Amino acid sequence: MSEQVHIRVGESRHQKWVSHAEAEYDGNMSKLIRAAVEKEIDGALDGGSPSDGAETVEANGRIDDILNGVEDNGSTLEAIEDRLENMHDTMLSQGGIPNKVFSDVYGALPVVEEGFEGADKDAIAVKFGATAAEIADDAGVSELEAGKALVQLYYEDDYSDVQMLMTHEFDAPHYWREVGQ
Repeated sequence: MSEQVHIRVGESRHQKWVSHAEAEYDGNMSKLIRAAVEKEIDGALDGGSPSDGAETVEANGRIDDILNGVEDNGSTLEAIEDRLENMHDTMLSQGGIPNKVFSDVYGALPVVEEGFEGADKDAIAVKFGATAAEIADDAGVSELEAGKALVQLYYEDDYSDVQMLMTHEFDAPHYWREVGQ
């Protein structure tokens, strides 16, 4: 029974091996590799060392190996990045907002200054209110995240200080916090 072995080499080294296999081993790469391995083993058994200076590694060979490794790592990182982005988008589309986003959005809400408590809601919205887009910029999150977080904060009993007003004057709802509410 024979086992299969896979070897990764750089393009220039591969071409060199193919050329040699064609010239010396009827184009059979497996024969070339088996002969090279046997020659290495025989040299080691005869008292020589596998790396006694007879090594014929071309200068670009190791660089090619490193480049292959870097490319493989880059591809893996891109795949992970894509998976994380998909997870993030899925989470948002299903209404899940991370706690940090809630915290950042809540912290970015404009706060009604002292003395304006109990003023007309329209006047407060004009003076202090901010849109989801403005809050998203201040919080460093996407407008979609901010919008979903704001709606959830507005309807959450624990955040009764979060206020919202949408009037015909506004292009989008305006949000703010009334401290002490």
